[in-house]
Amino acid sequence: MYIEKYFFHADTERYSENLKRALVIVIVPILALCTFCAVNILLNFSPDFVKLLILVVMGSILFGMLFTFAAVYIADKLKRRHAKFTFFDIVPSGMVYSEYAGEFTRYGERIILRKLCYIPFSGLESVSRNAKETPRSITLNGEIRQYFFESDRLGYHINEDGELEFDTLILNVGLYTTNKTLVIRESLGNTKRLEKSILYYWEEYKNIPKKKPFDITEFVAKRRRVKPKTSNPALEAPSFSRKWQ
Repeated sequence: MYIEKYFFHADTERYSENLKRALVIVIVPILALCTFCAVNILLNFSPDFVKLLILVVMGSILFGMLFTFAAVYIADKLKRRHAKFTFFDIVPSGMVYSEYAGEFTRYGERIILRKLCYIPFSGLESVSRNAKETPRSITLNGEIRQYFFESDRLGYHINEDGELEFDTLILNVGLYTTNKTLVIRESLGNTKRLEKSILYYWEEYKNIPKKKPFDITEFVAKRRRVKPKTSNPALEAPSFSRKWQ
């Protein structure tokens, strides 16, 4: 039996692609400048001019190295952070979109921030996507609860009724903002399959039979009726008499 995908990881390849583009934009001009300086150094027009060109080459190489190291570090860090903290999870009662939102250091401890949106199926109104113009984006309309806290506070689980519950109890009743629209761009890659899965599980949710109201009489045994007795045992004995008159 085919089951639609319900968990979507972040698309981290875009950071590698952005890194390649940034290196091309910065390194290619540096190489061209160094080539120009090298040619002029070989022509040896003037000693002072040659010294200036050597300084330009050394400065360009140093800048290129620093930029490359910084760009690789930032790209790798974003890939690791989003791979862990950015995802889309479809649960029985709705959908969860989590996104890495930065970090800071507090008393020597690194604190990861996350933006988390919970969209219950009961409040979902529409799902839209433009396959031609923005295939990597998707828009959800309806009741959207948005949280912005430390990552450790945003853990959740599914209870016996299939409802989402946060491990931090206060988040189940408040400390969130409500929006009508959530637009997810780029972070999950192509959203074609995501849209299909949302529609599949939304329809499945709408077809779940309604839960019967609790009736305590179904769990309490009925009290048996006590048969009246007499003090004469003979009257209690079975009788086969057919004299009804």
